[in-house]
Amino acid sequence: MADFQGDVTVTADGVEYAAVAELHSWAEDDRRESAAERAADIAEGLTDWNGSIDVAGGESAAWKVMEAEDRSVRMPDGRAASFVVNRRFFGTGVLLITGSAEPPF
Repeated sequence: MADFQGDVTVTADGVEYAAVAELHSWAEDDRRESAAERAADIAEGLTDWNGSIDVAGGESAAWKVMEAEDRSVRMPDGRAASFVVNRRFFGTGVLLITGSAEPPF
């Protein structure tokens, strides 16, 4: 339902890291026929999101984000949400993530 590409701030156990994100959100059931039903799902908070973040500082910074107990991504407008790391790309700062809260974009 929405996409975001750009600079974000990732917070991991209280430490902030600059990152570039490519994030996508969708209604829980995009197969619904009417736009009104999709809008109702969004209004009820039935949305999911995921994507990738490329953490500045490369692999060592990405590793710290991955190992953190508490992580969030903050958008340029200040909205933030927590996430879990699904996968990392060895030798890079790229992490694939899934949101564990409402989409911040």
